[in-house]
Amino acid sequence: MVIGSNPIGPTLLKRRSRGTNVARSIKFFYFGHQCPHNTYLLARIKTIAWRESVPLALYDLTEDGRPAQEFPVFSPTMLIVNDKYRWHGPFTKERIVGMLEDEGVAPESYSVTQSDNTVRGELLQMDPNTVLRTCDPCVGGGDINICRGKAGWVTGLLKETSLSNLGYIHLWNGKCVGGAEFLPSDRVPYPIPDKRSKNAFLTCSYTSDEKLDFKSFPLEKLIEDLRDSGFDTLSMAASKDVVFPNGPMSWYQKKGFVDKGLLVREELHNAEIHYMQKEL
Repeated sequence: MVIGSNPIGPTLLKRRSRGTNVARSIKFFYFGHQCPHNTYLLARIKTIAWRESVPLALYDLTEDGRPAQEFPVFSPTMLIVNDKYRWHGPFTKERIVGMLEDEGVAPESYSVTQSDNTVRGELLQMDPNTVLRTCDPCVGGGDINICRGKAGWVTGLLKETSLSNLGYIHLWNGKCVGGAEFLPSDRVPYPIPDKRSKNAFLTCSYTSDEKLDFKSFPLEKLIEDLRDSGFDTLSMAASKDVVFPNGPMSWYQKKGFVDKGLLVREELHNAEIHYMQKEL
């Protein structure tokens, strides 16, 4: 479903990218508020489209997953600019304007050598109340209202799935430092293999750090719970070398996940996203 299918901005098709014959356009795909960044990124991309007089199509994949298969999308936040440039994750105005003008589009990589020094703090089940704590690692703390959109998204999915929680968040020294979040794979919009109710899908595993391992503890507890709840596999989309989404892949291989093949290459991130799965 296209949200706001009428393009935003006047004289929409008259301006073209500098030096090309390609009409400027933006498509923004988002898996509801699964990523807390989506709250402000939605406002940001609407503002950019209006000021740059560019048509904007918004696709909420929570309501309709078919666009994720068509384009294809494997992360909770995805942009396609001028039907040419693909960008997943948070973005700046300058980055998007550069793509619109065919300028400043060199690949950017964000890599972290994940530590194996496991931290075991306090685990909380992720529900509409505790999910507000994810503002610390996801958007740098501050105003928890940024995460209220995610709280509403979690509330809706808990009702639809009859699950008691969507994973675990990891507290250390009173702050959220990591987490492991999931959905049954038949409830995620991404075009992954093996979509069925007994195959859980790791929607987010965080945070990567070179000195401490905040990810293992919540992931281990989630795996234990999934096994006890009757799930037989846990799958994920993981980047081969870079952090987002859910990278690096080699770290998950050490946790027993098996590489099932390439899903998509994202050139602007120097990322190969692979489908991985672990028997429970």
